[in-house]
Amino acid sequence: MNRKITILHSVLFAASILILTASLVFYLAKWNSLPSEIGVHFDSDGQFDVNASKFYGFYPHIVSGILTAGLGFAVSLIQRKKTGLSISSQGELHFKAEFCLTLDCLSVLLNLFFANWSRCVSFQIPLNPEFMGNLELVMFAVIIIGIISEVITCKKYKIQQENAENSGTMHRLCRLIPWLLTVFAVLLLAFIWERLPAQEEFYQNPDYYGLAYFANFETFLDKHFLLIPHVLIVILLTVLEILSVKAVKCNQNALLSLTDKLKLISGIFFCWWNFLLMQEIRIGMFSTGLFLVLCAVSFMTYFRKKNS
Repeated sequence: MNRKITILHSVLFAASILILTASLVFYLAKWNSLPSEIGVHFDSDGQFDVNASKFYGFYPHIVSGILTAGLGFAVSLIQRKKTGLSISSQGELHFKAEFCLTLDCLSVLLNLFFANWSRCVSFQIPLNPEFMGNLELVMFAVIIIGIISEVITCKKYKIQQENAENSGTMHRLCRLIPWLLTVFAVLLLAFIWERLPAQEEFYQNPDYYGLAYFANFETFLDKHFLLIPHVLIVILLTVLEILSVKAVKCNQNALLSLTDKLKLISGIFFCWWNFLLMQEIRIGMFSTGLFLVLCAVSFMTYFRKKNS
């Protein structure tokens, strides 16, 4: 990567470390003024729902430290390894730079997320769920922008090869990523299933056994309803896979490109929405609108290519 990108990466990584360190030092400074048991976790309204030893107040620092280290290692790995994509050397540099900057921005935002959590624990004050929700939306937007820019880079700097078998890297990625995200979402749901509803006061209440809170409807419903979006994405990906196979057999490149885009878009957004549902957080209009816009753009591109 060029010098400017390297400097920007260093600045963002240093910002992540600085936020994490400042948050940790501040919590340590407040240590003696805190009682032996404090509120350490928040419900969807930003109120404390778990009280524990103040040693558990280090939780946000530990998680953000692990994530920062993991993302930093991923960036260093990306810088040193070849992507294996069928793009020019200049395209590879652009792809790596975009990938690394996306991870760097996520690292800063995640540290801000956990630093705000730690600040509320340090002062023993409620968490602002609107601020945290907006921060999550920004993180999601960064991921989407990063993916879009990387896809554009791959298309712009793609090397035309005579052997079609070696030129389907993006096609394979568009098939693999949505299924991996779907499997991850299913495993995550299985992991937290017995812990629903997530709020401590309702989890301990037998009247709420077997229920989950659906923030969009502002009510508790049978938690088996959480399975519906997982079933829908599996059906959708299966249908798109069938169409994709037919497009390859019939050499319909426009249809193949459409199915690849729809699989990638659907996999990312459904994984995000499932994550929000599992956390009993409202699915916002921003992500829903962005999903519809990206799907509409994909269809418009398909009809343009088909009619050209």
